[in-house]
Amino acid sequence: MLYYPVVKTVGFTPYNDFKQRLLEIAVGSMSLVFFIAIIVISYFSVAVAAYILVGYVLWWLTKIVGYSNRLIRAYWRMRLSEKINWRQKLADLNDVDKAQDELNGSESKGYMDNRADKYYLKYLQNAKANQVNILSPDDIYQAVIVAMYNEDPTILESTLEAIKNSNYDHGHTILIVAHEERGGKELSGKVRQIVSRYEGDFLLAIAIEHPADLPGEAKAKAGNITYAAKWLTTYITGSGLDPEQVLVTTLDVDNRPSPNYLAEVAYRYAITPGRIHNSYQPIPMFFNNIWDAPALMRVIAASNSFWVLMEALRPHRLRNFSSHAQSLQTLLDTNYWNVASIVEDGHQYWRTFFAYRGNHQVLPIFSPVYQDAVLVDGYFKTFKAQFMQLRRWAWGVADTPFVIRESWHAKDIPAWTRIISCTRQVEGYFSWVVAPIILAVGGWLPLIINTQASESVLAIQLPTVISWILTGALLGLIGPIVTNIMSMPPKPARYSRWRSLMMVLQWALVPVTLIVFGSLAALNAQVRLLFGRYLESFNVTEKKRVSDPLSI
Repeated sequence: MLYYPVVKTVGFTPYNDFKQRLLEIAVGSMSLVFFIAIIVISYFSVAVAAYILVGYVLWWLTKIVGYSNRLIRAYWRMRLSEKINWRQKLADLNDVDKAQDELNGSESKGYMDNRADKYYLKYLQNAKANQVNILSPDDIYQAVIVAMYNEDPTILESTLEAIKNSNYDHGHTILIVAHEERGGKELSGKVRQIVSRYEGDFLLAIAIEHPADLPGEAKAKAGNITYAAKWLTTYITGSGLDPEQVLVTTLDVDNRPSPNYLAEVAYRYAITPGRIHNSYQPIPMFFNNIWDAPALMRVIAASNSFWVLMEALRPHRLRNFSSHAQSLQTLLDTNYWNVASIVEDGHQYWRTFFAYRGNHQVLPIFSPVYQDAVLVDGYFKTFKAQFMQLRRWAWGVADTPFVIRESWHAKDIPAWTRIISCTRQVEGYFSWVVAPIILAVGGWLPLIINTQASESVLAIQLPTVISWILTGALLGLIGPIVTNIMSMPPKPARYSRWRSLMMVLQWALVPVTLIVFGSLAALNAQVRLLFGRYLESFNVTEKKRVSDPLSI
């Protein structure tokens, strides 16, 4: 049982006690305190400020180069995963020894195919080494919950088509479109009509309407998918099925899973020890409408995609993000999602972590789920929508007091695990605000703040030194640029070759995107937490496509 009521997490209801409010103030002010401290230090000691700034920039230089390296490796891993016929491998679990013997004797394929087989073979070896009680593919059921508010029904259709075209046996697939009553009666009728076309393609296809304004719920995605998951629970238990054998994936309405996703996530679930203690995270690729989005939005979309892809090589740092999967048993053990939360995905990670007393991690699924880049009518509206989306993501900082309080009480979780968890939570949101600003203007702070700095050789040379370091950091853009080129869907005929060149040149906008749409959006969220101005509703990002989604 969680010691602090999850249903009262900040983000919907006001703080509940004085300790909670103190933590909110501390967390909300952490970035501002750092900036003030650097300004004060610069005023009193140019040398100390210079050493702090150079050290911080050097630290980020090593991180950036490491990010670039991991990104290329992770993209290679994703390519290998896409070469595997996961549906066939899933069927092979009925005779693991035979499958392993066949792989050990396979050397006549092409280079990529051989590498893919070796990559897959590691899964079998790990399962046997850990003596995993492997689930039979015939015992696994998958439920896909597609959350919808008031988006264009054609976007829903493209998502359902992608699910239908998955390389998977849909005789064990339950499709649920969770739509909002607030979307209106006309849209509700269209949704039911669309879903009815797929009734013969799945074990079950159904539209579940989430009633408006249920007590205790924020106007957010969590209440919608929780309502659908509770209906699913009734259906599963009424059918005599074991909730541990049901894997639940949640998708936004624009999310189109790759053909391999359902089979790969089922396979990983079948062979994973302690499977209900894990979340399963596919790679979000915001490329559905990437050719049509403005350059700034393209950079942000690619950067967000590549961040999760890169972190997939470090599962200990992964968190639930956007579309993800958990077993129905896990959802029962955590009482589904927190219906009062604005950022339900990241918060669900922590709820699962504490429900299982630290025995929880996120496993990467290298089959991508393709999503939309931010695009609405007009540049200004698009920029505003992008800022609001990133601010909503950054509102995950509001979970930090919850994480600290739960960690303090959870004495049965090893102390080091709790310390690391809290540190990563704080550092992630702190760096989101601080790093881009310091990297961009930090070298000039002592000269601006200290009137005597012009007499200091160290202060005068500081901008040059930091500039040299950042020039070296430009090497870190090699990974994103190369990965972006290889990941792009085919160029639509309506665009000239100039658009292709812009896909490379656009990366010069990285400083702008990091500061305006990164630092300032995250700072906005932290300041709101500092002053108790909670986000009380989910700002739904409008979905717009110039044409039908591209074939990827």
